[in-house]
Amino acid sequence: MSRQSDRLIITGGKLILERGIVADKDLIIENRFMKEVADRGKVSTGAVLDAHGNYVAPGFIDIHTHGSFGVDVVSATREEIAHLQKRLPESGVTGFLATVAGTTRDEVDRAVHKLQNARTESVSGAQILGVHLEGPHLNPARCGAIPAELLESFDASQCDLLESVESPATMTFAPELEGSVSLIDELNRRGIVPCGGHSEATFEQTVTAASRGMRHITHLFNTMSTPHHRAPNIVTAGLVLDELTVELIADGQHLAPSVVALAYKAKGIDRIILVTDATAAAGMPDGEYTLGKRTVFVRNGIARTSEGALAGSTLTLNAALKNFREFTGADLCGAIKTVTSNPARLLGIDDRKGKIEPNMHGDITIFDENLDIIATVIAGKCVWGALS
Repeated sequence: MSRQSDRLIITGGKLILERGIVADKDLIIENRFMKEVADRGKVSTGAVLDAHGNYVAPGFIDIHTHGSFGVDVVSATREEIAHLQKRLPESGVTGFLATVAGTTRDEVDRAVHKLQNARTESVSGAQILGVHLEGPHLNPARCGAIPAELLESFDASQCDLLESVESPATMTFAPELEGSVSLIDELNRRGIVPCGGHSEATFEQTVTAASRGMRHITHLFNTMSTPHHRAPNIVTAGLVLDELTVELIADGQHLAPSVVALAYKAKGIDRIILVTDATAAAGMPDGEYTLGKRTVFVRNGIARTSEGALAGSTLTLNAALKNFREFTGADLCGAIKTVTSNPARLLGIDDRKGKIEPNMHGDITIFDENLDIIATVIAGKCVWGALS
């Protein structure tokens, strides 16, 4: 029998399981892991978290964020990273990939080392699952907020940038650039998920990349060439190829609601991942913030460069989920997959995260009918919200 302090009983909520939503069960978490979904009241010894009729879901996972709450992951100190980890559970996030972009190779290397060292430190907050390298192998014509002078094609003889990257991790690159096939091979060899983005790739070039092992499209539609009905491209391929998952920034700014609905109709719920692409400005007032080497200007909650290009977002993941349901009409049980099991599967961690099942990590997000976060549990401990 586990000691009471090692057990958390989440009761009184509607559990979102793979088979559907159940309202008469308790979730038992012991020693950081989910133990069982039990009949209500079957287990009575342990700390109790009463969900008060709210929804109990697997912890939310954001695979593309540059920071939030005044913190940019590239320039942040370890204390600032810890602050970010402690604040992210307010939006239901229990784990995230820290996106490194828009800076020099030396600074990228330092940021990767800093973030991966932080993974091993104990912080009562969202877990750094790994890193997302957004570049430097991007098309300068589709650089977005990333300075074009920092971009380059891949040379197979120069893999130093990848040496310190530990799985799970992702890397965004433009599949039309010279050396991309070799890059895909190298990424897959190292357990880093190859992702297409910031690109003017044709349909055929994207198909070739996907056949070689590219598995995902970064912020579909954004910083990509526009598809034409007689000139299909990376966007078209992202919509029609079943082997590719796609990520969407559902803030109503990066994509029109009808375009989000189009992606949903084309891909189905199992191949969509919602992300924030959040910057240090998320959760902060309007003003000036950093994104890598760039200064971004936030007005009315919209982040742009001095040239007027969108520069990440101020989105939270629960708001993205709320918008996605509004834009698409997706049911809650399905929509939850876009921030839980779908990103976990892409990262290869779906054996321990993304679902409510025995032996999974004890990461839970509790929210109400409006998708406002009530409480967040990480490794069996309530890190945001109140025990009752």
